[in-house]
Formats: sequence, C-alpha cells, structure tokens
Amino acid sequence: MIRNLDLSSIESLNKQFSAWVEGDYNSTVHSTLGMKPIDRFGVDLSRIRFLTPSEDTDELFYAEAERQVKKDNTFSFRGQRYETPIDLRGRKIDLRYERHRDGAVIVYQGGRWIGKARPLDAVANGLLRRTES
Repeated sequence: MIRNLDLSSIESLNKQFSAWVEGDYNSTVHSTLGMKPIDRFGVDLSRIRFLTPSEDTDELFYAEAERQVKKDNTFSFRGQRYETPIDLRGRKIDLRYERHRDGAVIVYQGGRWIGKARPLDAVANGLLRRTES
C-alpha cells in the first residue's frame, strides 16, 4: 500500500509511524507468527523485564567511537577538544554519544565507565603540572 506521508517534521513522521504500528501492523495477523504481533508480545509479557528509566539506560542506545588520549589528557571528537574525567594520557578510550544530537560524551576505558568528558578549558589545562610518563 502506497501512503502519502507528511515529511515536514520529525514529529509528524513519528506520529504517522505510531499510527501505522498501532493501527495496521499490530492489528494484522503476521504470516510468520500466525498471530497479531501485539498478541505475540502478550504471550511472553510475564517473561519480559523492562529497564527502569534513567540517564544510564539511555547510554545503551548511544553510538560508540574510539579515541587515543593525548599527552595533555585531551582528545578530539566532532571537531572539538575534550578532557577526560581522570588521567588517561596515552591510553585508548571508548566514547558513547548521541548520534544525532550534541550532548554528553561518556568515556569508557577497558569496558569500565569513567565519566563524562568536559569540553577543553585550554587555560586551566595549560596550568596543570604533569610528570613525564
């Protein structure tokens, strides 16, 4: 079925998508399932564990990137310099971030959550005393 979609905004597209899922997709018997998808969901509802809403669960859906931390404890990402939350000079780090929005850049190192990166404060960073490693 061909639909005339209103593509004027993401909100409009999301509304149309929700209407399609609720009105068409979930209420039509699926050829593979042999039942409506909403009914199949209900069959296993007692086994489904929902995540509690929190800032941390949002990170599960973030995109990832890898960076090398420079000698001044900074790294570049999306055309901007950031400082790591702890001293990670010379180490590889993994970043988690929202793909389509500027927001927090979360630092992981060796699979462990480290914290949020801060945009570089060049003056403060330049005043730090460092020992050679």
